[in-house]
Amino acid sequence: MIVAVSTSDGKRITNDHFGEGDKFLIYHVDFNGYRLIEERINTSPEEEEHGSAEKAKGISQILSDIPILLGYQFGPNIMRIKDKFLPIVSRERDIEKALYLMVRNYEEIKREEERERGNVIIMDGGKIKIIKVRDVNAKDF
Repeated sequence: MIVAVSTSDGKRITNDHFGEGDKFLIYHVDFNGYRLIEERINTSPEEEEHGSAEKAKGISQILSDIPILLGYQFGPNIMRIKDKFLPIVSRERDIEKALYLMVRNYEEIKREEERERGNVIIMDGGKIKIIKVRDVNAKDF
């Protein structure tokens, strides 16, 4: 699996919406572990308010070839990206620990990656939960 992690310091997942990180670290993750393959600078436009369509478009262009997005929060733009990407919300902000949780749950995440889009995965305490993204619950991510 190829996953983009939102970060500003390279060690912790951005403590804000996914698109607010200064850069995206791109990792290859499989059942044996993970490895960093690339770093991309977040050149998407600054937004005046959360949920900007321009911000979602910018992030989608930067990460168009990356199927999985790993962040701490996604905000209202999750409604714009949920059909293009598989968002994973991690309650663990340490990048290495969060990636380790992905390795531990590799098979289930891989199955979800191969399904039709529209869901979000919540990783919390080593367990994962798959939730369908809808207008009524989009603010929860």
